[in-house]
Amino acid sequence: MDKIVSVGITLGDPNGIGPEIIVKSLSRKSILDKIKPIIYCPEDILLYYIQKFNLNLSINVITSPKQAINNVLNLIDIKGNNFKLCPGKITNEAGNIAFKSLKAASDDLFNSKTDVIVTAPINKDNIQNEDFNFMGHTEYFTSRCKLEESLMLMVHNNFRVGLVTNHLPLNIVSKSISNDLIIKKLTLLKQVLEKDFNINNPKLALLGLNPHSGDNGLIGFEEKEIIIPAIKYALNKNINISGPFPADGFFANNNHINYDGVLAMYHDQGLIPFKVMSRNEGVNFTAGLPIIRTSPDHGTGYDIAGKGVANSTSFENAIIMAKDIFNSRKNRFNQNR
Repeated sequence: MDKIVSVGITLGDPNGIGPEIIVKSLSRKSILDKIKPIIYCPEDILLYYIQKFNLNLSINVITSPKQAINNVLNLIDIKGNNFKLCPGKITNEAGNIAFKSLKAASDDLFNSKTDVIVTAPINKDNIQNEDFNFMGHTEYFTSRCKLEESLMLMVHNNFRVGLVTNHLPLNIVSKSISNDLIIKKLTLLKQVLEKDFNINNPKLALLGLNPHSGDNGLIGFEEKEIIIPAIKYALNKNINISGPFPADGFFANNNHINYDGVLAMYHDQGLIPFKVMSRNEGVNFTAGLPIIRTSPDHGTGYDIAGKGVANSTSFENAIIMAKDIFNSRKNRFNQNR
């Protein structure tokens, strides 16, 4: 039988929709019954949102995940130094709270005090400090794992889109794509689908970089000189890969349903079609790491923060996926003993 998984939950930017989607998600019995949540958050913020939405939730204030119990919101109180909640406002103080929550939750995860971590959305600007000099959560957790590469993998049911490059300006994407990087990401995607999603010999699709996948060199050289040679190398390494596919026609014709995983070249090439098709229900999984971190597939939502209209489905799916991947890894480990 699968165990009740202890889930460290970060607050994200407290002036965004993070607190709202956290309490909404955990107010669902179908979620709370399956996990032991540990939320890293100032107590007054959590209380404010529970009372605002009149939710029947109990808080258990603890100092260590060892003290967590089932069917309540276990809270590790992150002191806010008289922080004033201002939904929708971007402030340095909110960024400080977001980092405190992330740091405390991450420390407990890496010290094996929790099983997995689910992160609410941060503002990538106001969270920056001497200890967080990253473009986002993906790079932060990859660095903490002392690895050079991970895989940003967006997941909604059987629709999975990974990225060769993550949070890069478009004017340096082409310079950053290399034969070696593509092969590393393809290898990671194959391994992750096998280990975390129990798919044997997954069928992968690789998108081109340029319009029409370069039209045989007429619109860019990357396909002929970098991407196609990477595909040939991967095939020789028994990676079941097809491509490069022009991105527009690939998604417009629903070709993605024929593959277990799709690898896009850059952020918006993969995430725009993914978010349109998953309808705000997708999950961002930082794949290829020894730890398990998921998040909703959206941002801070300042424009709707505090209004009670935020959709918590993506966050709920992130919690369930983290739990499922943990149990998948645990069961695979036990089978291989």
